[in-house]
Order: sequence, then structure tokens, then C-alpha cells
Amino acid sequence: MNEKEIIEFAKLVGKLKTTVRTGWKMRGVKNPESVAEHSFRTALLAMLIADNKNLDTNKLIRMALLHDLEEAIIGDITTPHKEKLGKNKIIELGKKELQKALSSLPNRLQQKYIKLWLENEEGKTKYSKMLQQIDRIEMMIQCLEYQKNQPKVKKKLNVFWNNQDKIKWDPYFQKIYDKLKKMRK
Repeated sequence: MNEKEIIEFAKLVGKLKTTVRTGWKMRGVKNPESVAEHSFRTALLAMLIADNKNLDTNKLIRMALLHDLEEAIIGDITTPHKEKLGKNKIIELGKKELQKALSSLPNRLQQKYIKLWLENEEGKTKYSKMLQQIDRIEMMIQCLEYQKNQPKVKKKLNVFWNNQDKIKWDPYFQKIYDKLKKMRK
């Protein structure tokens, strides 16, 4: 890999620092987090949980760092829009954009990162299921912070809690989610 390829990749990833999380913005949150901020805390939670459960921490962190990378190109797509398009279309669109995002990297790295991203998107492995729940837990922590710090949007953010109550949580993550719900009161 040469210097230009590294710089081009860093510039692209840098766009995540200014890509605002759409769901928060739509509901009137002032200064909503960026995708990069969300991804950073998701990766730290992935590290903590993988270490705590004696899992392959490297794999889970890599997956977490890649999980929203395509959003550097397409932006943050809300859950209702994803549901409208359908899972297969979202994966197809995300993969296409991820390939663009990774195009400055050597082919072996492109393939490695796309494979990990796809594993997460398809949600069939132990690691992908775990990361998807970590991703949700991170979002609910952020929601709780916004509800405590910005009372004007508190009711508008209840939709996030209502949606998560429908999720079939892994028992480990159910305990974390239940604790977060108690912290709301």
C-alpha cells in the first residue's frame, strides 16, 4: 500500500465525522452525533464485551469499525427507509458503496473488509448477531443521553424505545437493555 492509497482511504473515512445520524436529526436533537462518533463507541463496546466474554476481540472490533463505512458515501439511512427497501436491496446497495469506499486499497484488503462487512449485514453468525445487538445498545445509550440532556425531544425519542422492545434480545444484552430502560425513569 502506498501513501496516496492510505491518504485517500483516510479522507473517505473522514466523511463519517461529518455525516450526522439521521434519526436523531429528524427528531430535533440539537448537535446530533456523527456516524463516526457512533462507530467509535460501538467499537469500544465491542472490545469490552468480546474481552469480557473471551471471544475474538480483533474480529468483533474490525466488524464494528466497518459496520457503517458505506455511509461515508450514501449517508445514514434510517430504519424505516431500510425496511421499505428491503434487506437484500440494502445489502446490495451497501456492498456496492463499500466497494467504492475501499477501491483505493489493495484487492486483498478490499476482499477481507467486504467479507467482514457482509458477515455482519447478513446477521447469521455469532459475531454478527452480537455486533447487531451492541449497535442497538450503543444507540439506546445515546438515546438515553439525549433524553436526559435535551428534555424538549424526550417524547420524540420514545419511538426508539418502542422499536427496541420488539427485538428478541440475547439474554446477555437483554440485561443491559433492561438496565437502560430502568435508567430512563
